[in-house]
This record gives sequence, C-alpha cells and structure tokens, in this order.
Amino acid sequence: MDYKEHYRIDAEEFDYWGEDQFSLTEKRRNQYTFKLANIRAGQKVLDIGSGRGWFSLHAASCNADTTAVDLSQTNLERINQSDDRVKTLLADAINTGAEAGSYDLVVALEVLEHITNPKQALQHWASLLKPDGRLLITVPYKEKLRYELCIHCNKKTPHSAHLHSFNKESICALIRSSGLRVVSTSLFCHKLMQFLHLDMLTHRLPYLVWRFFDAISALSGDKYNYIAVECRRGKH
Repeated sequence: MDYKEHYRIDAEEFDYWGEDQFSLTEKRRNQYTFKLANIRAGQKVLDIGSGRGWFSLHAASCNADTTAVDLSQTNLERINQSDDRVKTLLADAINTGAEAGSYDLVVALEVLEHITNPKQALQHWASLLKPDGRLLITVPYKEKLRYELCIHCNKKTPHSAHLHSFNKESICALIRSSGLRVVSTSLFCHKLMQFLHLDMLTHRLPYLVWRFFDAISALSGDKYNYIAVECRRGKH
C-alpha cells in the first residue's frame, strides 16, 4: 500500500472530528499556532495536509481566502461541510497543483515529519509563496521515533507514520538547503505542563496565562513537544 492510500483509509477509519477529539494540549497548540499565523482578512492562505481542518476553518473565520489541501477526500468534504468558504484541493503535499507565487501564507502543520522527501516538499511550498509571502511550519520537537511490527507485512512501521525527527539545528538546516530563509523559530507545549497537569489547571484561564507557564517551564529543561519555524523566500 502506498502512502496516499494509507492516508485515505486513515481518514475513513478514524473519526478525528468533534470538540472532544482535541486534548487540552492540542487546544493550546492550536491557539499558539493561530497567534503565529496572524491571519488577516483577504489574505490567500494554503493549508497543506489540512487533516481535520482546524487551521483552515480558523483562517476562513478570519475572512481569509482559504484553500485546504489533503490526501483524503473524506477530510476535505468534512471541512467544506463545516464552512463552505474553504476551497478544497485533493492533492499530495509535494505536488499540490496550487498556483505558484500566489499565496500570502502557506502552512504545513505537523506535516513535514510524514513526508519521504522533505526537501522536495519545502522547495515546492516555497514556489507557492508570493514574493513577500510566509511559510509557517510546525513539527514535533526532538521526537524519539518509535516503531511497531506490522501484523500484515511483518516489517517495522513507524508509530503515527512519523518518518523524521527534528531539532532546531536540523530543521533550520533543511529549510535553508531548500532555498528558504528562516525568519524565526519558537518552541511550545512543554512536557512539564502535561506532567504537572498544568494544561488542565489553566485550561479556563486566558491564553497569555498558559503561555507564561509554558515559557517558564523551559527552566526545567529543553523538553518541548513542538517547534515552529517561519520562513520566507530567498536565502538572505
């Protein structure tokens, strides 16, 4: 089975929709990503590997001209049912078929770790940006890749279909080698927050309170769940 068939079946077999499908950490992760994206009305936004569509739906609610790209027709239909302002594109992340040079913001949120050739994907995403456009990427941070034995083929299969693990140096080096410029990096969703149940204790408090605790958790060590990188076209 190739990866396209895998993600098509995944979306059909598992229900990723509904408010109860988001953990408290995921909800804060989403809020943090929205802040970084800083979407403005009228912007052209492309959400690559849109999955359950949480980012596309937010972008549409900000009155951005939003397109969701995914390998699953099921996911795209659910997104469109939730908000028919979101355009949908059934396509591969490394060859979206989207118009080159036409997007103010391209996001690939927890996508790059799934892709066999991440450099090829980054080069394609860079081509989609307007000259002053932004690319926002998030990936798991310093993830220890785990493998399971497939019951069908008896071969090692990566857990959650993650093929790559990134730290700050490796993700920035990859981005630069793809012809992009790194504008900023940031770490978020510290593991201490989950260990001490601070996500639960602060979930009714304002976002900035959570962000304060998440930031000072770094004093206990560099153990964040995610890294975000903002990029632009050009190496300088």
